[in-house]
Amino acid sequence: MDNQSLVPVSTLATFEMKDGKVLMTSGTASISSSKGFHVNEVKAAETNEVQISKIQTAYGIADVLYRGSFEVKPGQSSPLLFNRLDVENYLKGVVPSEMPSSWHMEALKAQAVAARSYAYTQIQNNKAKGYIEMTVASQVYGGKSKEDARGNQAVAETNGLYATYNNVPINAFFHSSSGGHTENSENVWSSQVPYIRAVKDPYDKHPGNYHYGWETVGQNSVISQKLKLNTAQVLTGLKITERGPSSAVKQMAATVYDKTSKTASVITLNPAFVSSPDRYRSFFGVSLKSIHYNVYSDTYAYIKLANGTETKSGHLVGYQVQKADGSTEYVEDLNLNVRTKDGSTQVKTAPSTFTFKGDGWGHLLGMSQWGARGMAEAGYTFDRILKHYYTGIEVKKL
Repeated sequence: MDNQSLVPVSTLATFEMKDGKVLMTSGTASISSSKGFHVNEVKAAETNEVQISKIQTAYGIADVLYRGSFEVKPGQSSPLLFNRLDVENYLKGVVPSEMPSSWHMEALKAQAVAARSYAYTQIQNNKAKGYIEMTVASQVYGGKSKEDARGNQAVAETNGLYATYNNVPINAFFHSSSGGHTENSENVWSSQVPYIRAVKDPYDKHPGNYHYGWETVGQNSVISQKLKLNTAQVLTGLKITERGPSSAVKQMAATVYDKTSKTASVITLNPAFVSSPDRYRSFFGVSLKSIHYNVYSDTYAYIKLANGTETKSGHLVGYQVQKADGSTEYVEDLNLNVRTKDGSTQVKTAPSTFTFKGDGWGHLLGMSQWGARGMAEAGYTFDRILKHYYTGIEVKKL
C-alpha cells in the first residue's frame, strides 16, 4: 500500500520492518505499507490505554502503556512510533518523569506549567519536524505507565496555564540543580533570551540535593587528542579565564609547550573547540554535571629561580634548568630526576590528569527543579516559583 493505512486492529497487532516497509500483522491479516499506519483512538476515554511492547524509551527497552492514537512509520531497522494525544494527557506522562511525585505539590505544579509552556514552544518552533521527542532531547515522557495521582493532580490544577512573556508562552528551560545560581542564556548557549536571566538560587541548596561537591577526572592524553595536539606538543595546563554572573565557566584556555619550537602558547577553547560554554560538559572526554566548576591538575612544583625566589608551577616541561657544568637545557621528558638531601626522586613534569570539581546538574537555565522544591517547602506558590526563575513573565491561560 502506498498511503498511510487506516485499518481495523484487533487486540494484538505487531509492526516490523521488512524490505523497507512497515509490515503490520493482526490476527490472520498482514499488510505492508511504505508510508506506515494510523492506530486511532475511536473515542477518547480516561480508561483507554494501549500497551506497546519492546519500545526504546529514555529508561531503556520497556513495555509501556500509552493514551491516545498512534502513527507507525518506516524506520531504518525498526518502525518509528508517534503517540498523538492532547497536551494535558501528554503532561500526565511528563511531570512524574521529570520530577519525583513525592515532592511538594507547588513544585509539581510549577513543573507542570513549565513543561506545558516548553511543549508549546517546541511544537511551534519545530513544525517541520512535527513532533516532540520523548527523551531529554525535548522532555522525558513516560506515557500512562509513568502517571500517578499526584502528577495528574498537578496537571489538573494548572490546566491550560502557561508561563508567558509578552503574551506568548515561553521556552521554559528547566534543569535539575543550579548549584546556587542560574545563568544568562547567552553565557551557556548562544542567543540572549529576555526571560532567561541569571538569578540567585539559595533554595537549590536543599538538604537532599546531592548535586553539590561532585568531582570528575579527565585524562591529559584524551584532552590532548581533543585539542588536536601533535606528538611534539605537551598539554601543561587548563585554566578558566572568564565566568558568568553565576560563576559558571564562559571561557577556558589550554597552555601548551612545543618541543620543536621550544615555545609555550595559550589556546583559547571557545569557539575554536566548543561552540558554546555548555559544550564544555562533554568536551574533555568525561561528562561534567554542569559548568559550575573549578579545574585542578595533578602536578605542581616549587621552582627556585635564578634570583633566589620561588614560584609554584603546575608543570616543569618547558622550563630551562642549569646543569652542573653551567649550561642549560629544556625540561622535556615526562619525568625528571631531582636530587634531594636523601638521594634523588622522580618528579612528573606535566599533568597526567585534570580534576573538575563543581556544583549543580544541567544547563543552569531557567527553573532549577531542586530549587523549586526548596521554594515550595518554604511556602512559595507555583506561580511565585516560576516568576523567580523566569524574569518578567506572567502565568495565565491563553
